[in-house]
Amino acid sequence: MKGLLLRIIAAFALVLWAIDMVFPWQQMMRSEENRYNAIQQRGKLVVGTVNNPVSYFIGNEGQAGLEYELSRAFADYLGVELEMKAMDNGEQLFDALEDNEIDIAAANLLYQAKKAETFQLGPAYYSASWQLVYRKGESRPQSLSQIKDKLIIARGSELPLILQGYQTKYPNLKWQLENNQTQEELLLQVAQGKIKYTVANSIDVSAVQQVRPEIAVAFDVTDEASVHWYLPNNSYNELQAALLDFMNTALEGGLIARIEEKYFNHFSQFDYVDMRQYVQAINDILPKYAPLFDRYKGDLDWRLLAAIAYQESHWNENATSPTGVRGMMMLTKDTAERMKIADRTDAEQSIKAGSEYLHWLISQVPDSIPKEDRIWFALTGYNMGLGHMLDARRLTKNLGGDPDNWLDVKKNLPLLAEKRYYPNLKYGYARGYEAFQYVENIRRYMNSIINYYRVQENADNKDKPSETDENLPLPLTDNQEKQE
Repeated sequence: MKGLLLRIIAAFALVLWAIDMVFPWQQMMRSEENRYNAIQQRGKLVVGTVNNPVSYFIGNEGQAGLEYELSRAFADYLGVELEMKAMDNGEQLFDALEDNEIDIAAANLLYQAKKAETFQLGPAYYSASWQLVYRKGESRPQSLSQIKDKLIIARGSELPLILQGYQTKYPNLKWQLENNQTQEELLLQVAQGKIKYTVANSIDVSAVQQVRPEIAVAFDVTDEASVHWYLPNNSYNELQAALLDFMNTALEGGLIARIEEKYFNHFSQFDYVDMRQYVQAINDILPKYAPLFDRYKGDLDWRLLAAIAYQESHWNENATSPTGVRGMMMLTKDTAERMKIADRTDAEQSIKAGSEYLHWLISQVPDSIPKEDRIWFALTGYNMGLGHMLDARRLTKNLGGDPDNWLDVKKNLPLLAEKRYYPNLKYGYARGYEAFQYVENIRRYMNSIINYYRVQENADNKDKPSETDENLPLPLTDNQEKQE
């Protein structure tokens, strides 16, 4: 009798297991659980993203990117750990969100009306648009009516739906979805002349232009749209409410502005001729001096030291100026003597002395300034003198800004050259507008080196050719895309 009862219990358990396999009860329960409480209980926030030179990437110091830093700050706000899960594209990201494998999708995602019907929406934190790009030097199309070739676009965005909306006006418009190439890789193929056009997010276009200046924008396919985080569809809204409060605080406290300034505000300084010359120098000249920058980097990123040297001398160890500065790091005679070097035109001596002088300047920056911003204050001092940098801080305070906030101080640098201000400054007149541009250029040059080597590494590691799906029906709806 006891054996029969055990067999009945075992059979019942087997039936329950089979039912659970057919009907995903656990997934249904997860979809209805309070996501905020679940995150608190597990002590971890799981954020899905896509590898991208602005949003999320692995750098020398580990994970980095705008979405990573913002996600890390939100995890700190919730008092939990952060786990980032990188997906291949937006399609995988939303699938993971629908299957409750992630708590948030964060990957420079533009507002999508259909997705907003399916998922909870976080607050907007910046904006971007879809742009049609072509290779500089080729004929520039003025509208979609002039696109005779199929547009090649990356899978996983709302672009097919957007393009479908244009087909009434442009019946000959055609496109095909690329299965194995990311949006960045398609942009690189345009730069190389392998494909004629693609459509990409404006932020990603600007990022790729820093390493492939041949990329040119033909026109905006859409107006600017807001960028959001997406959350699973859920009957509870505690996580959405917490995100709203966090984003409001991040906006008002300047966190989002600081992160944006770090990752893409310098894109507005793009100059085709300058960037083309610079990328060529990275390829032809930098390999000779990179070991020296790495040897004498100290606490700095060697690529930052290299960017400073390019801004100073374009990596010319024999550079001179009418004011008497010389060498790779364009040192004055007094600075060279202070740093105890004999020959300013010797590349190794110049790089070593320039790095040591910069480290000394960093040590003079007030401790109240956040660690990540101290370098920019020091570079301002490197360019126009430590006293003028301190004047810029005092002026910022007098004007109601925060003297420890780089964003506040840098916008006031040009005021050091205005007569209404400099007579009242301790160190008087300074070409603050030059210092402003100096730091902006260095930040842009550094990011270009980082992304140049990342793109090269990705190209070297890619061991299979692109496979474009030629057989997809045109146009595709979102549902058809998902079924594929």
